[in-house]
Amino acid sequence: MLTIPYLFEQTVAASPEKIAIWQSGRTITFRELYDAAVATAHILHELGVRKGERVGVCMGKSIDQVLAILGIIYAGAVFVPILPKLKPRNIGHIVRDSAMTVLISDLARLNEVTEFAAETRLVIGSGETVEDFPCLPYMRKHLRVSASFFDCIGQDNAAIIYSSGSTGRPKGIVISHRNLADGALIVSRYTGTCAEDRIAGVLSFNFDYGLNQLWQTLYTGATLFLHELLFPNDLFDMLSREQITALPVMPVIITRMFDPRFYRPVQEHDFSALRYITTSGGSVSSKMLANLEQTFPAAKIYLMYGLTEAFRSSFLPPEQLRQRPRSIGKAIPDVELHVLDVNFMPCPPGKPGQLIHRGGCMSKGYWNNPEKTAATFQEIPMFPGEKVLLSGDTVRADEEGYLYFIARGDSMIKTHGYRVSPTEIEEEVMEHEKVTAAVAFGVTNVEVGQDIVLAYETADRQPLNEKLFMNFLNLSLPRHMVPTYLVHFEQFPATGNQGKVDRVSVEQKAREILKIGIDVDN
Repeated sequence: MLTIPYLFEQTVAASPEKIAIWQSGRTITFRELYDAAVATAHILHELGVRKGERVGVCMGKSIDQVLAILGIIYAGAVFVPILPKLKPRNIGHIVRDSAMTVLISDLARLNEVTEFAAETRLVIGSGETVEDFPCLPYMRKHLRVSASFFDCIGQDNAAIIYSSGSTGRPKGIVISHRNLADGALIVSRYTGTCAEDRIAGVLSFNFDYGLNQLWQTLYTGATLFLHELLFPNDLFDMLSREQITALPVMPVIITRMFDPRFYRPVQEHDFSALRYITTSGGSVSSKMLANLEQTFPAAKIYLMYGLTEAFRSSFLPPEQLRQRPRSIGKAIPDVELHVLDVNFMPCPPGKPGQLIHRGGCMSKGYWNNPEKTAATFQEIPMFPGEKVLLSGDTVRADEEGYLYFIARGDSMIKTHGYRVSPTEIEEEVMEHEKVTAAVAFGVTNVEVGQDIVLAYETADRQPLNEKLFMNFLNLSLPRHMVPTYLVHFEQFPATGNQGKVDRVSVEQKAREILKIGIDVDN
């Protein structure tokens, strides 16, 4: 029975009094975590929650949020994380689309969800007493309950993770209990995560990447240190003080860590305990790598690639970082990756094709969307009788089988007879000493197909001299890849409080600034 509760209970039996999670001096042991999770499951059962029903969680990152998530799992229900600060129409869509029975929130986010009290039952998940709403009491007093309602198998639904939905309606991806366990086992295997590790919990629990740090903690018996990244040196202080050994980050977090407006030299800090850094959620520029390597010289750096539909697909071993800094690596354990053409035939080395994912971590499909599920999860001639995941991403492989990301889905820009990768443009732009983030996309121009728009951020939040910047671009890029339009952003919108750059919102805002309409067909 490959499930997180099964893996977790083995850890509880082996290390009941060890600290599982630390949050600003507050701690909880593995035994306390288990007791509180089971007690929460009983409370949810008393509220009418039954196996397979959906329960939303709209809370800040905290021990309380972990307890809510684990309580839902132990109740046999399906947890649905909701990003704080989502627009009401998107929260409403998630509430209605998932048909959630209960929505758990904390006081800080109560105003965001109260308007949905007529559609689902609201519960306060941080121990405070609020008139009109029940609260989960485990935060004030752990209730020891021996019996668990958990009777799920690996194939049962464990979570529905919705896309950000910055425009349009978010889509829900159905995650099984086996998916969660696979993620813990596989990532722990190639990073070597173990009971002695002290993991930095910088990522949000509203994303699969952030959640994986929790699953690894429960599986390996490591300790997870929760931290909200507000100012870089607060994070550096924590990493040094707590002798953190594992630091999972995203490119947007690396940028914030080394933001010159707030970053201060950290020579007095001791980072010798830091064993590895993992990064996912976008390209890592040479400047980002240099900052990480200079600050954390003893740490191995793992570049990782994945999809929400499959969580994790590939990683680049640290020893390959210098040789192939722009590669997304090779398949993770228990997964095969193939680069196939439009006829599902293998592409030779160097030829772009669609990445096909087969094996572990593959989700069950899209909630309430059988058409999209059927289009994305298909049987193909190479693997008869089996569903594989069609990522929609364009990649290429080199002679040794290392993969290189080219573009997401249909985001390729068609210009002057060329198909141009936005990623390739962005990587070159990021070599500019003042650029901290970049997004490239195409806009219709009937004479050439599409013109290229480059949106960019700078470290000092000031626009670059356009003439000098264009000189840099002309020297860095082939002529057909040089942007026609430049748009400076003080700060890109993100998909969540610590999420990826919200490319849809960036494109929409850039079009508004340039007074260019939305393309009917890219």
